[in-house]
Amino acid sequence: MISNIFSKIINHQIESADNDFDRHYLKLINRYLLFLFFIFLFYSVFIITFFGDTITSIFLIGITFLWILLMYLRGKTIRFKKLLKNTIVVIFIILTLIVSFFYVYTWKKAGVEYFYFSLLFALPFYFNYKQDYYSILFIVVIITLNFIGCLLFDLDFLPKSKFIQPGDFKIIQLLNILFTITTFLMDIYFISQKDRLIHGLMKETEIKDSTIEDLVKTNNELMKQQIILNNLTEENIAEILEMAENDSPLFLDKFQIYFPDFIPNVLKINSGLINSEIHICALMKLNFDTKKIALCTKSSVRAIESRKYRIRKKLDIASDININNFILKI
Repeated sequence: MISNIFSKIINHQIESADNDFDRHYLKLINRYLLFLFFIFLFYSVFIITFFGDTITSIFLIGITFLWILLMYLRGKTIRFKKLLKNTIVVIFIILTLIVSFFYVYTWKKAGVEYFYFSLLFALPFYFNYKQDYYSILFIVVIITLNFIGCLLFDLDFLPKSKFIQPGDFKIIQLLNILFTITTFLMDIYFISQKDRLIHGLMKETEIKDSTIEDLVKTNNELMKQQIILNNLTEENIAEILEMAENDSPLFLDKFQIYFPDFIPNVLKINSGLINSEIHICALMKLNFDTKKIALCTKSSVRAIESRKYRIRKKLDIASDININNFILKI
C-alpha cells in the first residue's frame, strides 16, 4: 500500500514532460527527493527521541515534507524551466541559511558545518555547469560566505539549544558525519544516473542524425535517377545544376525542357503561383534545401522559409508533410 503511494508520487505527471529526457530526469529527481524525505524524517525523529527538542524536530519535519511538495511542484511546472531553476536556486540559499542557523544553534560543536558540503555535492545533479554557470557560482559564493561567517563570528544574536548536554555533542557530530557521507554517496549515485541518461540521449541523437543523413543521400540518389529517367545525360545534369546554382535567367527554360510536366502539374494544383514561387519549386524539384536555395537566389534563409510557407499554403500541403518530398513526387 505504502509502496504504491510513493510510486504514484514519483511518477506524478511524468507524462506531462516535453520529451524522453525530461521524463526520465524528472523521475530521477523525484527519487532523489524521496531519499531526502526519508533521511530528514529519520533525522527529525532522532532529535526528538534522544534530545527532546520538539521545536527543532517539528521544524525539520516541515523541511522533510518540503521534498514531497517539490516533487509535486516539479510535475506541475516542468514546462516552466526558467522559473523552476530559479526556485531551486532559492531553495539552496534557504538551506544554506538553515545550516548556518543550526551551526550556531548547536554551539558550533555538533558538526553541522559538514552540511555545507552536502549542499555542494548536490549541485552537479540539479545544474548544468555550462548552462547554469552563474547560478552555480552564486550558490557557491553564498555557501562560502556563510561558512566563513559562521567560523569567524560568534553570531550571539541567534538562539542556542538548551536541550543539548556536553556529552551529546559527540553523538550528534557522529550522526552529522554519517548524514553527510550518506548524502554524498546518494549524490554520486544520482549524478552517475544523470550522466548515463545524458550519454544515452547523445547516442540516440547520433543515431537519428545518421538516419537522417542516410535518408538525404537516398533522396539525392532518387533525384538523380529521376533526372536520368527523363533522358538526361551526366553532362545535362551538371549543366542544369550549374544554371540553378548561378541563378541563370535561362534556368527555368532549360528546366522545362527536361521536366516538361512539372510546372503544368504544379499549376494544376494552384494556378495562382507567381514566377518566383515556381522558380523555388523548380529548385526544390532538384532537391535543393533551404540554405542552398537562399544561396542560389541571393536571398536570406528567412526569406526563402517565408516563400516556402506561402507555397505550402497555396499547394495545400499539410504541416506534417515535408514540402521538398511533396515537390519531388510531382
